[in-house]
Formats: sequence, C-alpha cells, structure tokens
Amino acid sequence: MPSSPVRPHRSCGHSKKGCLTCKTRRVKCDEVRPICTACSKRREACVWSDDPGVLLVLPQAARVALKLSKDRQLSLPPLSEFRLKELELLHNWTTNTLFAFIPNDPAVRHGFQVSLPQIAFHHEFLLHAMFAITSLHMNHLLPSSNYLPLAKMHCQRAVLGVFEAQRDSASPDAIIMTCILLATYWLALPVWDLTHQIHFPDIFSWVPAARTIIRMVIPYHRDLLEGTFSFLPVKMLPTVVTPFPDILYQIYDPQMCPFDAEELKDARTLAAYEAALASFVHGSWGVFMTADIQTFTVYGFICAIPDDFFKFFLERRPRALIIVAHYCTILGQFDGVWWYPWERCRHDLHHILSLLDPEWLPCMEYPLNVLAMKDQRLDDTFIAPFSQ
Repeated sequence: MPSSPVRPHRSCGHSKKGCLTCKTRRVKCDEVRPICTACSKRREACVWSDDPGVLLVLPQAARVALKLSKDRQLSLPPLSEFRLKELELLHNWTTNTLFAFIPNDPAVRHGFQVSLPQIAFHHEFLLHAMFAITSLHMNHLLPSSNYLPLAKMHCQRAVLGVFEAQRDSASPDAIIMTCILLATYWLALPVWDLTHQIHFPDIFSWVPAARTIIRMVIPYHRDLLEGTFSFLPVKMLPTVVTPFPDILYQIYDPQMCPFDAEELKDARTLAAYEAALASFVHGSWGVFMTADIQTFTVYGFICAIPDDFFKFFLERRPRALIIVAHYCTILGQFDGVWWYPWERCRHDLHHILSLLDPEWLPCMEYPLNVLAMKDQRLDDTFIAPFSQ
C-alpha cells in the first residue's frame, strides 16, 4: 500500500526573533531593523528585545506603548516648545514679584500666591497680566535683561482680554485682579526717548492710563467685598491722626487763596475740589499713615476722584495739580516700592512745579520740604508734615 505523501510543515506565522510589537499584536514580523515592515506600515512603535522571555514580563507595557503611539493627543512636543519663558515668569511671580505687592499678612499672601494663579489658569487675560507685571519687575531687578518687550507683549494681550471678558461677563475676580495688575504696570512702566535713554513717563500719561483701567473695577464693587479677594479693600478712615497740611483746605477758599478765585464761584467746580480732597484725606493719606503699603491701596485716590476734578488735572489747573502733588509725595516716600521709586516721585513733582506760577508755591510747602530733605539726603525716613 503506497504510503501517504508527507505534507510540508506550515509555519504558524509567528517569528521567534520578531519585535515585541508584532508579538503583542500576534502578527508576523519580517525582523527588519530598526523598524519592521509591519510597524512601519502602521506607524507604530517598534520595540525589540533579544530575549523572548521579556514578553512574559512586558505584555501590558507593550500594549500601553501601542495605545500611546496611536493617540496623538497624548504625544508630547519637544521641550523647546514648552513655553519655558512663561514657566520662568510664573516661578518668579510666586517666589519674588508677588512679595513686592503685599504686606506680611497670611491671607493676602495666600490670595496672591495660591488663589490668583489658580484663577489665572482658567482666565488667560489674568495670566498675561501676571506675566506683564512679572516681566516688568524682572526688568527692574536686571536692567540689562531683555524682559521689557516681553512685558509689553503680555500687557497688550491682557488689555484686549480683559475688555472682552467684561463684555462677556467673565469671572469678576479675574477682571478685578487683572485691572489692579495692569494699573500697576502703567505706573511702573519705563519709557525711552529718541536717544535711547530711559526716563519716567509723563504724569499726564500714567495717571489717565491707570485711572482708565482701575475704574473698570467699579461695577464689581460687591464682588470685591464678597469674593475671593475680599481682603483687598481698605476702609476709609473717619479720622486722621497724623497732621494734615491745612493749606490744602484753604486752596478752595477764595478768601484764603484768592488766586483764580473765579473758578470757585461755580458750585460744581467747588464740589469737585472738595470731593477730591476728602478722598485724599480719608483714603490715601489716612491709609498711607496707618497701614502697610499695599499696591491696591495706591489706586483709591485715582479711582475715587470725580470726573470733573480729573478734567481739571488734565487742564493743568493749579488747585488740582497741588492736590495730586501731595498724593505723589506720600506715595514716593515708601522705601522699597519698586513701581514708584523716589526718583519717579521727584520727576513728577518737578514737572508739576514747572507748571505752577510763583504765587502757588506756598501751597506746595509739604512737597517742597520733602524734596529738599530727600535731595540733601539728610533723612531717608518718612517726613512728618508741618512739624509743630
């Protein structure tokens, strides 16, 4: 009986030396290295090992690697695209810049160091405001650095973003803090002249800019009192212990100060001067004399002055200039306030003095006394007004 023909042995289709990826998928591998044909066609990770026993240990890892290779959303970009500059600014904010804004108060520190970044992660315009003021602070600490263009870029994005957010009724907390940071930015921003020499911006440019942005907070006054940053508002003081220059009360009294007395005959004009002075006396002056300096206390006067008074200031009316000069004098005397150093205050005071006629100089007694003592470097401590 003829024997049956021997059938050739058929391979099972698996390669003992194939890549781990093909073994996991249970497909034939042609063993082409470094990437086999099957993995190349599927654009998958081709994992190799000379020890077939590794498959007993790594089947789950191989499956995860395959899934990751097909999921483009989980693929990581090169490190150079990680926006390292923004990470640097965020680090500088939490470790350096924020301490230039706040007193030694745990609630305030937690708000600026923890709550503020958390809100900024959900509102990009606030993040840009943080980066703008941090870049400006780094430029102050390292004048030879190139942080200023970065600060301007982030400021532009923050301004556009906060105006859009206000129209869309975005987070009040994010809008409030963005406005405070941007107002500080305009106060601290240095500028260059045509000879590329750095100098301070004109007082008639930074005051309007800071006032415009900080007054965006007004519709959110209730949110400021009850929201995440309810620790920010400083209450107006009913009484002021520190002596106040009496001459300021006299500048809108035509009998005591007869210069340009015609303007005081208008009741609305007189009311504007009285309201501005009241805001300065019980707000800025009182706070500066009794509390730790805080960035957000700086803008109370700029925000609260009546529109008429602000108009008088832009028109260079002497009475308005004198009140603003006293405001600048108080602000400029606090050591360590990088966003309004004494050199900046001196610049603003000299500008105001250049606009006043000689008969108004007695009304500038306090700023002139501070200028004299500071410039002579006799005493760098706070100068009490009108020592009795």
